[in-house]
Amino acid sequence: MPALITPDFTSLILRVAVGVALIMHGIPKVKGGWGKQSGEWIKSMGVPAILAQFVTVLELFGGLFLVVGLLVPIVAALFAIQFLAIIVMKVTKMKAGFMGSGGKPGYEIDFTYLMLSLAILLLGSGAISLDSLIHIF
Repeated sequence: MPALITPDFTSLILRVAVGVALIMHGIPKVKGGWGKQSGEWIKSMGVPAILAQFVTVLELFGGLFLVVGLLVPIVAALFAIQFLAIIVMKVTKMKAGFMGSGGKPGYEIDFTYLMLSLAILLLGSGAISLDSLIHIF
């Protein structure tokens, strides 16, 4: 039985869905001063605040790059690293479990984004992307 959806179309669906969601995460950080508020939170965890600015840029522009399919393997790898780091920080610094409970955060959404980033990385940009159009990946 032939596949109903091709890998190229699957890549497009994942890229757009994840990209839009991450742009929506980045917009409030930009409005708050390019990661300033999240920088204070990250600093309180013992992580350099400059990483909050990097995450803000990554979520906003990396999300946009996923939507249009530009530099997808690089962006997906950076998101995978970001979400793995968030999981490690939540587990080690915040003693979070997979599901949040008792006022403690969980890392289930971070794990989901990590898996989606890995899926996009493994699928690649697909034929419906700027990467394919300009022949860079």
